[in-house]
Amino acid sequence: MSVGTLARDARRPEASVTALRARAIAAPVPAAIVGLTLLGAILRFTRLGHQGYWFDEANTALLVHFSPGKMIGLIPQTESTPPLYYCLAWVWARIFGYGEAGLRSLSALAGVATVPLAYGAGAKLISRRTGVIAAALTACNPLLIWYSQEARAYSLLVALSAAALLAFAYVRTAPTGRNVTAWVLCSALAMSTHYYALLAIVPEAVWLLALHRRRRVVQMGVGAAALCGLALVPLAISQNGTGHASWIAPIPLGARLRQLLPQSLIGTGAPAQQILEPLAAALAVLAIVLALARSERLERNRALAVGSLAVAGLVLNLLLIAAGIDDLITRNVIALWLPAALLVAGGLGARRAGALGAAAATALCAIGVTAAVGVALDRSLQRPDWRGVARVLGSRPPAGVPARAILVQHYRDLLPLSLYLPRLKFVRGSAVRVSELDVVSISAPRVALCWWGAACNLSPSTLQRSYPVPGFRQLWVKHVYQFTVMRLVSSRPVALTGAVISAALETTTLRRDELLVQRR
Repeated sequence: MSVGTLARDARRPEASVTALRARAIAAPVPAAIVGLTLLGAILRFTRLGHQGYWFDEANTALLVHFSPGKMIGLIPQTESTPPLYYCLAWVWARIFGYGEAGLRSLSALAGVATVPLAYGAGAKLISRRTGVIAAALTACNPLLIWYSQEARAYSLLVALSAAALLAFAYVRTAPTGRNVTAWVLCSALAMSTHYYALLAIVPEAVWLLALHRRRRVVQMGVGAAALCGLALVPLAISQNGTGHASWIAPIPLGARLRQLLPQSLIGTGAPAQQILEPLAAALAVLAIVLALARSERLERNRALAVGSLAVAGLVLNLLLIAAGIDDLITRNVIALWLPAALLVAGGLGARRAGALGAAAATALCAIGVTAAVGVALDRSLQRPDWRGVARVLGSRPPAGVPARAILVQHYRDLLPLSLYLPRLKFVRGSAVRVSELDVVSISAPRVALCWWGAACNLSPSTLQRSYPVPGFRQLWVKHVYQFTVMRLVSSRPVALTGAVISAALETTTLRRDELLVQRR
């Protein structure tokens, strides 16, 4: 027997022990990911239909009622995002229903799918331990939970961006045709869901070209992804011309940038926000310190490299702003959440971070669950629920009343109330003859720079003690959720005009599109 053979035999027991140890460490991982995915599902599907549609969701709910052709034709006029989500939602609603729980379940499922995708990306790009922590942070994050319970494109965007990041991880180490095709497909789907997916896709493309600049399959893949993005440019220009997102740019950029970190950690409107927000921010800073100081060189380099994708995406957004395209708010950069979370998970999951990293990860998850559950249990922190107004009013005018007028103070849209009250229209021009007048005031507090929750898209108003409208008398006043409703009735139909209503208001005059009529 040769000396080399003896040496190999001597090394075998040690190698065998190392392999067994690696298997022992890896064995609980599948169970952990299944458990975290189940936790993510519980947090997303519980009370899914508890809140009514708010304004943005009402647009989705309205669109999916149309035929496919008409819906596609309306998207450029009514929305600021590409059509993929709405096409999926159109099919989804016909299977699971048009109600809040049925339509939102598409977003909830996408949110649940993001949990194992986060694990896969973390494990492939940094380490298995990082992947598990990333999956935990994903399952428990309040921002992701909120948008997983909203009938909009954001949760699907996160899931597809996560899938693209996972495919990118495979292309980095093995730039085969299959891996590149998977990355191109996921990237195209993400960009077809939301234009701002490019914040995540472009840095990945640049990295792949720099790493595999001589691989023709990578060049072709990046080119294909670029063509998919360019194909969306005409639609993006058309939608930008509608001005639907023009409300963002006038808000100071610094204020919007300051929101990114706290909202990414605990969302908006969380209970005990003054305590949870600084605590979560401190834990995130601790994670980065651990990534720099307590991780091994390979772990540190991998974590910082992944985190650089999020930084590059934010820089790209700032360049777009400099070029005159300013739509920066937290939900529009949500595709960058996962690469940023992987940097945090990389620090908390570093080998030498030990118990401190595990404790900090647990604390971050606990903060997230506390914030998400607190919002779910507090009606004042939830979406404005117009279903309550519809229940108080009744779906149609009562028998003997040919029509009723509805004055929603300081609110000028048919949606979402028109989803719950059929045949609701604006009163414009000529008088309407009604026997019932309902005045609705909104008690939700005004919150500065708010993109979600009970206060968004609402201006608070105060119900007067009385409304001296000729021919009408007050019948009752009822409170429901964020609204107060006063009903006035007349013994016979009375002609109402905007001028008549304005004369009855104490502090303001009636604005255009504030008075509605519902006929039987």
